[in-house]
Amino acid sequence: MDFSQSELIRVKRAYHELDLYCRKRKYKGYDPYDILLSPFPFKKLGKWPPILAIQLFKRNPINLRQLFAVPKQWNPKGLGLFLKSYSLMPASKENEEKCQWLFEKLLELQTPDYPGMSWGYPFPWASPEKYLPEWSPTSVVSGFIAQGLDAYYRQYGDKRALEAMEKICLFFSDALHHTVEDDFYAISYSTVKPDFCYNASLLAAQTYALCYAHNGLEAYADMAKRALETVISRQKSDGSWNYSENLESGKQRVQIDFHQGFILDSIMSIASSLKYFPDSVEKALQEGMEFYRDEQFSSKGRALWRLPGDYPSDIHHQAQGIITATKYYSLSGSRRAEDLAKSVLFYTLDNFRDQQGYFYYRKHKNVTDRTSYMRWGNAWMHLAMSEVLNVKHLEGKPEFKQKIPIR
Repeated sequence: MDFSQSELIRVKRAYHELDLYCRKRKYKGYDPYDILLSPFPFKKLGKWPPILAIQLFKRNPINLRQLFAVPKQWNPKGLGLFLKSYSLMPASKENEEKCQWLFEKLLELQTPDYPGMSWGYPFPWASPEKYLPEWSPTSVVSGFIAQGLDAYYRQYGDKRALEAMEKICLFFSDALHHTVEDDFYAISYSTVKPDFCYNASLLAAQTYALCYAHNGLEAYADMAKRALETVISRQKSDGSWNYSENLESGKQRVQIDFHQGFILDSIMSIASSLKYFPDSVEKALQEGMEFYRDEQFSSKGRALWRLPGDYPSDIHHQAQGIITATKYYSLSGSRRAEDLAKSVLFYTLDNFRDQQGYFYYRKHKNVTDRTSYMRWGNAWMHLAMSEVLNVKHLEGKPEFKQKIPIR
């Protein structure tokens, strides 16, 4: 990636200042969805008050969590992101110690009483479709942790990480719902009921693919490939994906946002792990990336809100834009992806970064929500900058090769 010396210094400084901020707090913090940890009895008021409370506290630019006695917590998903981030940086004794600490903490925080190994969010979560109690394990939380474990194992060779990945696959196989038909394969978001959330199904498939790269189990490759092809078949003609699909009616939930980046990341990871790049995968990646780049970011690098919305701009989407564009550049050599990664990165550093080193939550058209969320913003930006610095470190080395000739 083409950085001037001053740009590279700026990125490294932002990374190290964010790292210091997070380590001082031992990676604990608030989350946009954590209000139900408050002693206030939202759940006793019926189905809708918990749902409305989450939305109100997530959208309010004034952080009232301390007033409602919401505790700062370790979020396993955030810890998994930090684990991956440190594992992508050049190997060092200091980084290895950070990884070991995070790995041990993740072992402490796993959800008990399920097959294998799994994790959930440390807070209850409510939506119109379902209510998940705190620590209820999901394919999303466990899938992102698996990515951190994979990077940790590859960098430092801790075999316990590989064993944990295998146990996550056991959880996916034995505790999650797998909906299987002739040309359809979907893995559920949670243990509650069968569903088809596109990025959640792909995150489980990605975990199978990552494990296959280590153990060569064809059953893992088959599940990953079938889930991948099912999601690719749901791509729209403009290159985008909706969020989910009702298994009974087939109706899709229209929501186009940072999940487009999640889907692209998982496709790239699955295809690379399986060495599986048929025309359908290359076409889905190219068209999906073109939509992501051209429709979901301004020319200056500001992430647009759920299309067709414009504002607010969200730190999660900013970070995801950096990660997805960097991965796509690494895979394909696309200069347009490189340009996107750089524009989103420097827009974020210019507009979302606080002097203390952390990153703001959201920018509305006229107001900035300066809340610091450890998982939603800081962990993702920590990883985003590690992805960039990792590619910068690897470029020019024999192991850094573009794998497919997509634009």
